[in-house]
Amino acid sequence: MSEIPEHWKLVNLKRVSKIQTGFTFVKQYEGALIERPYLRVANVKDGHLNLTDLTTIEVPVYVASRVELRAGDVLMTEGGDLDKLGRGTVWNEEIPNCLHQNHVFAVRCFQHKLLPAFLAYMTTSRYGRDYFEVTGKRTTNLASTNSTKVGQFPIPLPPLYEQKGICDYLENKLSVIAKTAAGIEAQIATLEAYKKSLIYECVTGKKRIALNQQADEIALA
Repeated sequence: MSEIPEHWKLVNLKRVSKIQTGFTFVKQYEGALIERPYLRVANVKDGHLNLTDLTTIEVPVYVASRVELRAGDVLMTEGGDLDKLGRGTVWNEEIPNCLHQNHVFAVRCFQHKLLPAFLAYMTTSRYGRDYFEVTGKRTTNLASTNSTKVGQFPIPLPPLYEQKGICDYLENKLSVIAKTAAGIEAQIATLEAYKKSLIYECVTGKKRIALNQQADEIALA
């Protein structure tokens, strides 16, 4: 990457966080089980979560305690399309007692060194995307990463006060962009509806069009 400010540091992610792997499916657990909701790759989007189709699993207490999510965890995906590797978003305990599958990493930042929001923005940046696309293992249709490569992700690390300032700035700017995009999408939807209505009215004769007589004669010639 290009040079970073002199007072910033370049550190591997594993030096400033704990990387928690999720549970793997087994045919049957022994002993008492508890039911818990869990996240899979489909629930973790780029910068947000889709919790509309959350499912549950029955696991022993010791498994649940090992893979339970905590507020502030940065969720990063292990596999899928190449451009989606390592995509991350911050977990804000939207669902209590939620677990995560092994294809989703929960990165628990040491918050006296690295803010979760700063890491999440880093994973969605061009710099973050380039790292995971270059280091990802590719197959015919899919790609994957692993906890080692996630841990080796080099983080340009400013002081905490600067991380917070950057996050606040981005949150404000992205909010403006989102509102602008929503307004444009609403205008597009209105125009699409008008287009369909206009076509329908014209081709069914509900809207009469005054045609130039000379143009009619040319068309019929």
